Amino acid sequence: MAIATAESVHEQMPTQGVLALDLKVSDPEVISELLKHGPGADRERFALSALRLGILALRQAGGELDTGAVREASQKMLHDLESLLRERGGEINSALGSALKQYFDPASGELSRRIESLLKQDGELERALRQHIGPEGSTLIRTLNQQLNPLLQLLDPDEAEGLKGRIEAMLNSALDDQRGRILREFSLDSEDSALSRLVRKVTEGNGKFTGDVKDLVNDLVGEFSLDKPDSALSRLVTKVEEAQGLIGKSLTLDDERSPLFRLKRELQSTIESLVQNNASFQKEVLEALAKLHSQRETEAKSTLHGHTFEEGLGELLAAEAQKLNDVHEAVGTTTGAIAHCKTGDFVTSLGPETAAPGSRIVWEAKSNKSYGVADALKELDQARKNRKAQVGVFVFSGTAAPDGTQPFARYGNDLVVVWDSEDPATDLFVKAAYSVARALVVRESHDSAEAEAAVSAIESATRTIETQIKHIGEIKTWAETIKSNGEKIVDRATKMQDAVKKQVEELDRQVTALKSAEDQG
Repeated sequence: MAIATAESVHEQMPTQGVLALDLKVSDPEVISELLKHGPGADRERFALSALRLGILALRQAGGELDTGAVREASQKMLHDLESLLRERGGEINSALGSALKQYFDPASGELSRRIESLLKQDGELERALRQHIGPEGSTLIRTLNQQLNPLLQLLDPDEAEGLKGRIEAMLNSALDDQRGRILREFSLDSEDSALSRLVRKVTEGNGKFTGDVKDLVNDLVGEFSLDKPDSALSRLVTKVEEAQGLIGKSLTLDDERSPLFRLKRELQSTIESLVQNNASFQKEVLEALAKLHSQRETEAKSTLHGHTFEEGLGELLAAEAQKLNDVHEAVGTTTGAIAHCKTGDFVTSLGPETAAPGSRIVWEAKSNKSYGVADALKELDQARKNRKAQVGVFVFSGTAAPDGTQPFARYGNDLVVVWDSEDPATDLFVKAAYSVARALVVRESHDSAEAEAAVSAIESATRTIETQIKHIGEIKTWAETIKSNGEKIVDRATKMQDAVKKQVEELDRQVTALKSAEDQG
């Protein structure tokens, strides 16, 4: 393959960024391409473009990168992304407004009606508790009735199949059987009876009854007659009836001293105790739910919530600092450079491997609804002076942020973000503020010409993060609460979140590039 060659005939020293070359071209292919363009400015522009393209190809082959082309491509990509978001913003806002109104409208929202139907008096929760453990008709009462009804029926004195009826039937049957047997033994109608056998023996021995024998037999018959109240059989029947009466008194519910009445009283006392305990339990559950709701509202308003919020932010910042080899300090209880002033809760010092080692970022955390954005910026100004920091970050609690506060906003060298300690998705706002603050610190420390490209990239990434985060928080919240209609919104919010993460990574790369350029210089 022939390589285009050019002989430098004359070379002038570059003046004001222009290098003049007078070349003779001998390569046939190059000459053929040049001749396709008319002489003059058209041919010179084509030759300059070809020369630039060849130089860039040689530089790329040698491992170098055209920063200008990369910058232009990045700007074009960000411009396309901004156009896409602007085009789709109206559609998303309209769809989200309609969907959220359906669920969260105070007058007709599904969520409001659902919560009201669950917690109101005689609502679903109260009906469910009453259905299972209520004093009337509940599952517990039906279960107790199913288990105790057979026992109560068995002990009921008026029940024919009850314990008393069965005992009476057994005694009557036994008495009737014994009475029949005794009467049969003293009956002359049966040849096998004891009296018939006695008569036969006496007749066989004497031929006839004598008067004494007749009287003796009559006396003996009289002892087994129920017509005589003092006969042996009458006395036996009397004793059996007395015993039967004693058993009846023991199994009657009319006498408070009877064992059956005492058993019924114990069972009723046990059932009433269970019903009372269940009603008390139901009341305690409702009171506990109300207390839990009140406790959450109180904690959100109390200073204890502020301490918990500040501690959670400190843990998040400490983890990020450890990951980036920075130094994290909790300084809220110590006095700073200003006498008797403790403004500034945390300080992040950039690590020795960064482009601005030792530079400081001050963090101020607030969970107080009385603070506005103007108050936050004023306190950040004092915090930067008190902690000798170049950049300040003010973090509002999600439950105490003023209405209309953006999740992420930049005001010069100050950043204001909104973070909810109970929503892990908002951790991204703090992490983005951390990366932007580090980039701003580096920008303050490097204003030289060789860092101009990196600083420009930092500015561009910072603005992109501000634009994206304005929408991520509300889109993420809406999408997570509307599962049936928000899968596409969740996907879009996730992609936007990934885009912000990429911009944060770009900031970190630019800061690292500044450090590398400084080391090479």
